[in-house]
Amino acid sequence: MAKQKLTSDISQVLSFPFKDEKWLSKLAIASVLIFLSFIPVFPVVLFLGYLAEIIRRIAMDQESPSLPEWDDLSNYFQVGFRLFGAGAVYMLPATLFMVIGYAGMFIPVAMMEIGSLTENEAMYYMIAAYAAGFGLMGIGAMLSMVTGVILPVAGSHVAVKGDFTAAFRFKEIWQIFKANWSGFLVAFLIIIGGSIVLYYGSYFLIATVILCCLYPFALCVMSAYLGLVGAALFGEAYRDGTARLLSRGE
Repeated sequence: MAKQKLTSDISQVLSFPFKDEKWLSKLAIASVLIFLSFIPVFPVVLFLGYLAEIIRRIAMDQESPSLPEWDDLSNYFQVGFRLFGAGAVYMLPATLFMVIGYAGMFIPVAMMEIGSLTENEAMYYMIAAYAAGFGLMGIGAMLSMVTGVILPVAGSHVAVKGDFTAAFRFKEIWQIFKANWSGFLVAFLIIIGGSIVLYYGSYFLIATVILCCLYPFALCVMSAYLGLVGAALFGEAYRDGTARLLSRGE
């Protein structure tokens, strides 16, 4: 019976964006923000704030997943900026490892160009630089994967607490994750599965001459949909985690 209930809950979350009377316009606004994400900061921050409102309503107000109105842009921007800043801090170590590793591979070539190294010396240094560079980028990739697991939980904590520093209260975040790790795992798996479908679906559009022109727009709509569903999934996982903590008196 528990398994059937879980399936029912997931199906409701997957379909909730289409149950709103104004779902078309609300999804369109989210899709436009994704489309405009080439503009620095503003569109992404606004979309993150909207996702945070979905999480907050589920986790704090105990509401079913729903699409908020796009009528509180200043609040969405403020909350979204907190999430954006927290994400930037979380991703900083991985980014530094990858940038330093990539840049370091070109140092021997640059030194050879300015005459500091002979060709033979540059060859040895180049091998060492490539080994070190790939190693640093590998560390960065691993850190990025770890961050990808932590960040949705930390972001949900920020959305609920309304405080930037909540993203770095690691003990609280770990307790919530541990209390409902299976719920968070389901959320991760659904988002990963959806991303795979999105990836291969985009190939179908590109492969067809008539539909390839729709590719950018379809990609934005599907990305917006995944964002909305992800917010609902993590909001419910966070809510259930905190409920279990309260029931245990922790």
